[in-house]
Amino acid sequence: MRKFSSFVLIGNPENRRVRFFQEALQDAGLEPALVIPYLDVLNDICMLDEVLAKACTVRIESPGENFEVEKRILALGGLENALALEDERGRIYHPRLWFQGFSQLMTSIAQRAGKVDWFNHPADIVSMFNKPLCKQLLQAYTLPACPVFSCYDEFFAFVEKQQASRFFIKLNSSSSASGVVAYEYNKSNGREQAYSTVEVVHGMNGMSGMSGTHGERFYNSLKVKKYTARDTIRTVLDFLFAQGALTERWIPKASHEGSSYDLRVMGIAGKRRHAIARLSRGPMTNLHLGNQRCAVDELELSSVTWKDIDTLVENTMQAFPLSLYAGLDILLPRDGQPPVLLEANAFGDLLPNLLHDAENTYLAEINAVLRRQAGEHGEH
Repeated sequence: MRKFSSFVLIGNPENRRVRFFQEALQDAGLEPALVIPYLDVLNDICMLDEVLAKACTVRIESPGENFEVEKRILALGGLENALALEDERGRIYHPRLWFQGFSQLMTSIAQRAGKVDWFNHPADIVSMFNKPLCKQLLQAYTLPACPVFSCYDEFFAFVEKQQASRFFIKLNSSSSASGVVAYEYNKSNGREQAYSTVEVVHGMNGMSGMSGTHGERFYNSLKVKKYTARDTIRTVLDFLFAQGALTERWIPKASHEGSSYDLRVMGIAGKRRHAIARLSRGPMTNLHLGNQRCAVDELELSSVTWKDIDTLVENTMQAFPLSLYAGLDILLPRDGQPPVLLEANAFGDLLPNLLHDAENTYLAEINAVLRRQAGEHGEH
């Protein structure tokens, strides 16, 4: 098989994702990718048009974990004085405007590219980030969304009329459990509780549009918070709904050894590849929150369940026809119903040390691109 080169990677050069991809290229016997920093793209100093016109294969990496990049994306999204922001670790600045800026950035990159071979097309990346749109594209395979709420009072009025009393609230465009709330309401005593990665700091003066009505600031916490005071729950939910958030019913997950779990499954070239279970004794299973990885073989899932998962992966990836891969979060309902798609993650392949057929996620993606290119060129 001929191995094509001329890989270009748009990302943050200092990020471990870039390093992992470069190492995988080396393992595949290829030259390193030309890395175009996001900052150069955002500052328009990299002659992007010329580079992309010559590129054969382009990969777009996550823009996260670089505050200078975040500020410029916020500015692109319309946040005044964004470049004057100070870096406060973990602070949630303005998710709605960030997504607007990120969408514009991806659109610009796509428009400036010639005929290139994308790992994931910019338009599909934006679609995967847009949770409400994903639900529309994949409504047969996901949990149905509740109505859209603008504030806590609207949400609570809805909850009081429902038989179900447990819900998840998620920002419309976020990752790594940012801005997620697991909410419970006890109708018998009128009490509420909410588990969330959102931490509230009160009495802070913030820039316009980035704080709560009383000057609160909101941060991502690596420790899940439990809130029982209605005023605090109201503050958190008012912030999330104002930024744009969807609501889903809280479906009990399958359990293993006393913990609930869901699956992170890599769909690559339309097929299931790497898979890992994420175990938690709380409502959120994200691994960066201190939850445990578990090999899927230990779950002893039936062949019928794996067939259902394979079908779910194939159907999901068909909704993103211009993209090679996605990290899919899949829920196995505790009542034995078929698997359900929770989210599709355009940058969901950061799964260190997880192998499938002796390939990590990055090497598997590179080899899938090489096979695709060889097929397009009639080589075998």
